[in-house]
Amino acid sequence: MVDSEGFLGALARFGVQSYFGVPDSLLSSLIVGLEARAEQGNCLLEIAADEGAAVGLAIGQYLGTRAPSVVFMQNSGLGNAVNPLTSLASPKVYGIPMLLLVGWRGEMTALGQIKDEPQHVFQGEITCEVLDILDIPYRVIGPDDALGAAHDAAEDLLRTAMAETKPTALVIRKNTFSTPTKPPQEMSDFPLREEAIKCALTSLGDMPLVGTTGKISREVYELQQGEGLGGPSFLSVGGMGHAAMIATGIALGDPARKVACLDGDGAILMHTGSLATSARQANLIHIVFNNQVHDSVGGQVTAGPDAKLTEVAKGLGYKTAQRITRLADIGPALEAAKAADHASFVEIMVAPGARSDLGRPKATPAESKTAFMAAIGRPHD
Repeated sequence: MVDSEGFLGALARFGVQSYFGVPDSLLSSLIVGLEARAEQGNCLLEIAADEGAAVGLAIGQYLGTRAPSVVFMQNSGLGNAVNPLTSLASPKVYGIPMLLLVGWRGEMTALGQIKDEPQHVFQGEITCEVLDILDIPYRVIGPDDALGAAHDAAEDLLRTAMAETKPTALVIRKNTFSTPTKPPQEMSDFPLREEAIKCALTSLGDMPLVGTTGKISREVYELQQGEGLGGPSFLSVGGMGHAAMIATGIALGDPARKVACLDGDGAILMHTGSLATSARQANLIHIVFNNQVHDSVGGQVTAGPDAKLTEVAKGLGYKTAQRITRLADIGPALEAAKAADHASFVEIMVAPGARSDLGRPKATPAESKTAFMAAIGRPHD
């Protein structure tokens, strides 16, 4: 297992001072260390809205300082980063050096693939192939590597990045870095998210709904299985930031039927521009549970913890957008949304954190898809 502090210290000695990215559970100990270093003024750390934006920050930082940055992400975020990596950072375009730290979910070994969540299976299979296609030199490190080996791999990649003016990548296997020790979170006055979801499901009744990836969908699943709450649900296990568009697509298919989306603040920030489309769908109820952190991957603060999401929603076309801080106000807000003749945006402020014994859907994604489609039927049924 590689010591996180020692690894960050090695990068600092090489001259790396800037870190941009989207949190990943495999990299959480590094991010905790970076947060502490940033608070002490020893590095620059910016949590980006999405991985492509993080690459953009690294490009700008290099242009301004001539120093390479580190961009961290889960391998699922490579898709968001492909465009700026190929159309900007590539040596065939501008040639921008940077080091990517890529958490390898669904990693492949000599014995096959390590068991992981369904959304990581295919991405895990092709992670290294994607880097090959992008002509990004990479090395893989894991829990059996010593600090010196991890340091040497990162230093070699940084030297290559500078010499060839191109991105390079360090692919990081599960349990590579030591377990993080996070400082205790401040107590929140907002309700627990699972309680807020329970209120929302009670109000929505049998309305079809789409749940965003992460713990929101897991809590929806628990409440549906344990208490029979809510209507037919499509619980999106991957594709962070796209739940609203999935719900909007369903709503477009049957304008006479209301559809709800249960979303998260981190997901909204990742693809905010999509709100301009969902705002035009009159039969959509868009509910965002905002705890100001990336709860599903370690609780790191989002790119916009103080963003006024209701104002953003109004600016992008929602006629109704309201912010709720009490459980008692959820029901009335959703009743009004159900009666409205336009898209409604409801932001519910909730406390960070979730139960440690939170379950996961037992059915496969394909089985869940089939069951959802059967439950909602065709538009004219």
